[in-house]
Amino acid sequence: MFLLLFALYFKKRKKLAFLFLSFALVFYFLTSNLFAYLISKTFVLKDTEDKGIFIVVLGGGVDEFSNNVEIGKHTLRRLYKALELYKNRPRKIIVTGGIIDKGVPEALIMKNVLLNFGVPEEDIILGSKARNTFENGKCTFELIGDVPITLVTSTIHMKRSLFVFRKFFKDVSFVSADVPVDFRNSYLDYIPSANAFYSLCNFSHELFGMIQYKLLYAK
Repeated sequence: MFLLLFALYFKKRKKLAFLFLSFALVFYFLTSNLFAYLISKTFVLKDTEDKGIFIVVLGGGVDEFSNNVEIGKHTLRRLYKALELYKNRPRKIIVTGGIIDKGVPEALIMKNVLLNFGVPEEDIILGSKARNTFENGKCTFELIGDVPITLVTSTIHMKRSLFVFRKFFKDVSFVSADVPVDFRNSYLDYIPSANAFYSLCNFSHELFGMIQYKLLYAK
């Protein structure tokens, strides 16, 4: 909106007005759900068959407000997908995520959610030292060794996670926990929105994360 207003303000200076108008149109498209839907296609992988001896769930963040810490929406979706796999074939679930804030490991919060879901405590293994995706893979390997696993994380996070976990595990099945974008092909998908901008930020984070990991851990 501000870019468009600047374009109107400088309408007598055609080059400057054209510049602001171009920026406005580009920003309009980048923050639309349509763009988020199109770019999400590059992240989507088809789920494999669930062959893991262990289910491994990666932490996806927590929410904090007024000194209260609770499970984040991405993590909750991952845990729910893990619960579906567990109910279909019960086995150990590894929840991995380190300290987020105030000395509380994310894995501990994830464990409490699974307990509330009805998963027995003896079927939950904590990986509470990992601070990022690479450490998720490393710490999980240190807990169970190289055995077949089923990896559960968000759709847009799966490519980077597989890049890491396949460096430690020979046999990695994977199941995505969500859809990357809520796209319904309605008029709302063609106008800018906070949700679309949030998706763009997530995609950018994963893209730069993949580049970083390719450079650091390519061998």
